[in-house]
Amino acid sequence: MPRQEPTATTAPPGSTAPGARGWLRATFSSLQVRNFRIYYAGQTASMIGTWMRRTALGWVVYEMTGSRAMLGTVMGMALLPMFLLSPLAGTIADRVDKRRMVILTQLLAACSSALIALLLLTGWAQVWHLLALATLGGIAFAFEVPARQAFVSEIVGREHLLNAVALNSVLVNSSRVLGPAVAGLVMAAVGAGWCFLLDAASYLVVTGTLLALRLPPHRPPARRTSHWQDLLEGFREAHRNDVVRTLLLLLCLMGVFGWACQTLMPAIAQDLLHLGEWEYGLLTAMFGVGAIAGALVVAARTASGTSRLQVFGGVWLLCVGALAVAASRHPVPMGAGLAVAGFGAVMFMSTSNTLVQMSVEDGLRGRIMGIWSVGFGGALPAGSFLAGWLAQLVSPYLTIAVFAAILAAASLLIWRRLPPPASAG
Repeated sequence: MPRQEPTATTAPPGSTAPGARGWLRATFSSLQVRNFRIYYAGQTASMIGTWMRRTALGWVVYEMTGSRAMLGTVMGMALLPMFLLSPLAGTIADRVDKRRMVILTQLLAACSSALIALLLLTGWAQVWHLLALATLGGIAFAFEVPARQAFVSEIVGREHLLNAVALNSVLVNSSRVLGPAVAGLVMAAVGAGWCFLLDAASYLVVTGTLLALRLPPHRPPARRTSHWQDLLEGFREAHRNDVVRTLLLLLCLMGVFGWACQTLMPAIAQDLLHLGEWEYGLLTAMFGVGAIAGALVVAARTASGTSRLQVFGGVWLLCVGALAVAASRHPVPMGAGLAVAGFGAVMFMSTSNTLVQMSVEDGLRGRIMGIWSVGFGGALPAGSFLAGWLAQLVSPYLTIAVFAAILAAASLLIWRRLPPPASAG
């Protein structure tokens, strides 16, 4: 494990810090770790580019085909590799230099975006090109996520893990606001191809920041077991650990039924609200506005303060927001519903991710996070496929409402299955 940089310490018992200063210190404590500051700066560029890519991809596919089913298929194929490859990726992450593994995935993702940009800018792009290259980007993502999540844990340690996860959510969702808005402007001004070109450049930025981290030489663990034995050990731990098992079930439900409004937003914007690229980008960004607020609330808490109510409350807030989206016929109330859904989504994702990482040993974390990625990576494309096909048969609004109702009912049924966080240590 890399040597820890000096980290922020909490105030001694009995001392009181000024309110605003104390809140800022608690909310941004992990940024006092030098390596995490540099890592965070690189991720800023990468995440903005990623959301530009996602926004432009959905718009281009629907503009090309006019098919909600094809929209769901392409967006689902971009996520399917997480389901197929993340367990193996997590096993590899436990054996190799995680920084090097993340860098390689960034370069692969850059190639995917650069090729899409070339095809769009030359006018050669066809739907099957986008399907294939979205899948290639998904392969890079499948190997990157477990390695990156375990790498962050090594950089900041357990003390700042919840804060680092929450600040990462702030970054992801700030990018979810800025990325779609910038993508809308870029698409309206110079075309969607430039969104993918800028995304490719962002991966080179994050690669440079990863190379700038000061880390001790990697020492591979001494292992006498095969990759498959390690993989089976990870699945056994996921089944044996009550916290991991229950949160994986809830994560899968979230993946299938919690993201229909995101998947179907290009169809809603073009067919039902008759919005242009810029307005579509702003509407999509509202999910991120709520998510930023949720992430800041979570970041101000400590890992020991993480509660079961935060986990399930996040799910239920997402359901309320999705139902508001389904009931809206105007961009303003729909944007408000997306903001509520974003707040709930990041509350669930940050707290559940932290509980899972804290409930397992360091030597198993990469594998467990690989399995965690499998749960989400398998559920998301399944939900995208299902939402696209159902919306083709009925309507996007009804699809979103049905999905939200199913998620709310299912989460209520498993409410009592999650042990208190204290048992996760």
